[in-house]
Amino acid sequence: MKVAIFGATGRTGIELVKQALDRGHLVTAFVRDPSPLADKGDGLTIMTGDIHDLTDVARCIEGQGAVLCALGARDLNKSMIRTAGTFNIIKAMKHNSVNRLLIVSAMGIGESWNSLSLLNKLFIATLLRNARADHEAQEAAVKASSLDWTIIRPSGLVDSPGTGVYNVGENIRARTSRIARADVADLILNELEEGSLVHKAVTITN
Repeated sequence: MKVAIFGATGRTGIELVKQALDRGHLVTAFVRDPSPLADKGDGLTIMTGDIHDLTDVARCIEGQGAVLCALGARDLNKSMIRTAGTFNIIKAMKHNSVNRLLIVSAMGIGESWNSLSLLNKLFIATLLRNARADHEAQEAAVKASSLDWTIIRPSGLVDSPGTGVYNVGENIRARTSRIARADVADLILNELEEGSLVHKAVTITN
């Protein structure tokens, strides 16, 4: 399948690009700086642009079969890049008649807030208040989009090797606050190929 990946040079995005290529997908990676993807090999098209520029975003999405969004902010408490970028992605998808959207959010967003421990709620509500607001607005935009969306909420991203063994469900509790980015990418690509979680927001944890 032809897929566009936004946030492709973030740590989760790089893993998504790698695994998508390994599975034989044709990947268009939307980036500001292409250097982290320089050696990823055949099947990869790199498109430089600004996520805030709707024309750039639409150019990337044209002709794609699906969009994977792993946008993130370096400054967790000042940026609303997930929301702004996702609004442009949704507009560009509708303009180009591309319907399948999968995004990486976070455990504790939306209905999954009630699955958090009191300590984690306090941590997110104080130190990650603005990041939470960005995620919440992003998810709201996705759910209102009329696209065929799936939201993936990791319990806590780490860079350890993937295991292929993890728990997935709506509003499940996490046994640990750690999930490998490689396993998140594995779930996203499985869902891209199987389509069993359309219009669902699910937590992935181990």
